[in-house]
Amino acid sequence: MGKLLHTEWYKLFHDKVFFITLTAVFVFNAFIFAGFSFLNMPGQKALLEVMKKEIFTAMVSCIYGGLFIGGDFADRTLYHALMTGKSRTSVLFAKSIVFAAATDGLLFFFPFVLVAVCTAKNGWCVSGEKVYHIIGMIAALLIIGFAMSAVSMLAAVCFRDVGRTIGVPIILYFIMILLLNSPCSPAFSKILPVGVIIKVTDGTVSAAYGALIGIMWLVLMTAISAMIFRRAELR
Repeated sequence: MGKLLHTEWYKLFHDKVFFITLTAVFVFNAFIFAGFSFLNMPGQKALLEVMKKEIFTAMVSCIYGGLFIGGDFADRTLYHALMTGKSRTSVLFAKSIVFAAATDGLLFFFPFVLVAVCTAKNGWCVSGEKVYHIIGMIAALLIIGFAMSAVSMLAAVCFRDVGRTIGVPIILYFIMILLLNSPCSPAFSKILPVGVIIKVTDGTVSAAYGALIGIMWLVLMTAISAMIFRRAELR
């Protein structure tokens, strides 16, 4: 497992596509929010405003997921480790861990930089929230990000090509947007990861609740991915 993780980390850190995508997401968000007075907001309010538009970055992470994971299935490089005797589960988990970290980087690099600047300038919030609450919120957001990465992993395992690994998760996110704007929005916003992100940020639900929802989705989708991958016929 250690060697597999080392290989995946090496691949990520030397992946020009990832850093180009990360830079593009940062520049795009900076351009989008340039007209707003974010730098005059406390950190918590700035984070909430950014999280309301985080669905765009989530879709971009699906595109990168198709290239990073779906590409490995399509060109069969994922199978090299299996030929050396590594188990399918360890290969999948190593790929999942590194891709989850990459997804969090894409999702939260710009928001956390913005929030750091706003907090340094204007403080975190008017009420003076305690540090451990802030740490808990950040941890919950990262865990929810891990869960969101599992959508692309499941799609890659099911379809094993680039196109559908990109397209199916994006379609699912559009469905989530429709559900979050439906009459049942209050319920879906506390269940779906893209809705829970906002609820955790604005304090409607606790960081512990957000982390629990993220863990539940992450475990569920990872378990399904592992089950499918173990039984899949690899050609």
